[in-house]
Amino acid sequence: MHQEKKEDMDLRVFSFNCWGLRFVSKYRTERLKEIGKKLANSDYDIVLLQEVWSINDFNEIRSQVSGNLVYSRFFHSAAMGAGLAMLSRFPIIESAMCKYPLNGRPQAFWRGDWYVGKGVATASLQHPSGKTISLFNTHLHAPYGKGPDTYLCHRLSQAWYISKLLRSAVQRGHIVIASGDFNIQPLSVPHEIITSYGLVQDAWLTVHPDQVTHPPNRYAMSDQELIDIAGATCDSRLNSWRENISSKDMDDFYAKRLDYVYYSPSTCNATQSKVVFTDRVPQLGCSYSDHFAIETNLKILDQPSVPVETRVGHTIIDDTLGITYQYMKRERLHMRLRIAELFISIPIIVGVHVAIAWCDPAWLKVIILFFTLVIAIAAVVNGFCIGLLFGRWEINGLLEFVAELREQKLLCKEYYMDHSTI
Repeated sequence: MHQEKKEDMDLRVFSFNCWGLRFVSKYRTERLKEIGKKLANSDYDIVLLQEVWSINDFNEIRSQVSGNLVYSRFFHSAAMGAGLAMLSRFPIIESAMCKYPLNGRPQAFWRGDWYVGKGVATASLQHPSGKTISLFNTHLHAPYGKGPDTYLCHRLSQAWYISKLLRSAVQRGHIVIASGDFNIQPLSVPHEIITSYGLVQDAWLTVHPDQVTHPPNRYAMSDQELIDIAGATCDSRLNSWRENISSKDMDDFYAKRLDYVYYSPSTCNATQSKVVFTDRVPQLGCSYSDHFAIETNLKILDQPSVPVETRVGHTIIDDTLGITYQYMKRERLHMRLRIAELFISIPIIVGVHVAIAWCDPAWLKVIILFFTLVIAIAAVVNGFCIGLLFGRWEINGLLEFVAELREQKLLCKEYYMDHSTI
């Protein structure tokens, strides 16, 4: 039987998007070193980091915090890495990287989401009380663009995917903590999916319960109020990296809360949640990242309760299905156009090779061969790789997402019939 001390029943959790993009992020190594210094002087039990793309940066932070955060894990994924890392005061007994089935498109190579293989970094920690802490760290696809959010469907599927992992861990009786840059707004459809089906609560809304029924008006608040009251972690005017925000590929330029800590209310309770790391890096005079960090205090319950088995509501499922069907219609059209390009290119290439024998002079043959090569490369990349291979990959992922949602809709109907009151 483990002797539980009062201090062991308090968990201090820290989550931070570090903006550690190699060759892109300014003062990357200097900023991450300073982040490591601040963490080394902190009393956090669990630290979850996003956008730490270089293992050298991670090793630097790990060496700095080794005195108080003994256990650590850097997660690898796809071609460029997941950018996710964990540091803990408690032993890590198991860990894994679970990639999202849908995560952007390969043709949007300048955004990179598809190539980094975003997903959920998971770990099981052994708490001194004998309880198991299930950690989940993630970074969902960003809502790029100044028009319609074409990546909303992928982000919804990612919210659904992580909610299934959370639900399973909560049902096993674990202390569940999920954090990261979710790229979603509070009380939005993805947020509702996570908190309902994932059987978790948003720590910020627990500490600020009035914001559930009366969400703060971001457009009528001062810059400091956006941080202190609305919990804004991104696009704040008080962040030094906000200066060139007008050039960003985004639609909403107001400060917003995109970083979250979720927890299982059956095993613990949030007692404090606040935005931190809002000061500037010494000597450099810039913010530590283009995001601010979030700090949450959790109190482990002496007697865990049975999780309340909630499900996603009809409205949320219908809205999600509607968005997914509309997106699938668009992607099917794009896939067919790309495949059509592939099949149209084949006779063109063959015909040009036959006709080139009759061309004269020689320099004309070289020009024709060059353009034929361009057509062939475009047919292979756009028609075969993106249209045929990735097109089917994405459509099958969407079909699976739809099948699971439709299944949940039937179960949801039965659930509310069984729990209805007369």
